[in-house]
Amino acid sequence: MRKTIVPAALQAVYDNWHFAPAVVANGMIYCSGIVGTSPGGETPGADGLKGAESTLQGAEDAPLAALMTVRDPEAQFATAFEALKAILSEVGAGLSDVVEITTYHVDIARHMETFMRVKDRYLTAPYPAWTAIGVSELIVPGGLMEIRAVAMLPYQVRSNVDGG
Repeated sequence: MRKTIVPAALQAVYDNWHFAPAVVANGMIYCSGIVGTSPGGETPGADGLKGAESTLQGAEDAPLAALMTVRDPEAQFATAFEALKAILSEVGAGLSDVVEITTYHVDIARHMETFMRVKDRYLTAPYPAWTAIGVSELIVPGGLMEIRAVAMLPYQVRSNVDGG
């Protein structure tokens, strides 16, 4: 069984760029990479999907440049985690269900301390497996970190979402 997860705020991402924000298969949730975006680069607060929704909704064939990253690094990282949380909640899961993350960092040494502080606010014990990779750039201009995650579908919602 496989189910594509597309929160309403990310419908334009799915339609324009042809990838799912998440896919549920065999009791697991596979989340695509997420960068902290917002309209105008401002901190969107707890609505991590506001940036993608505001800049892309209704735009046909929106270019990547239509997305704007949150300017403040700490807020950009928090926005990405808020977006991950929102995507997981679409299927009744949460950050405590995350079993693995892979993070991609531009200027990894410069921002790692700030990233660790933010990560530890969102991911608590028992911690997921984690791989951090330094890269030269991300797909969204101005992105400092992209997070990709794998989570377990909570048992109580499995039969409703992926048939078992």
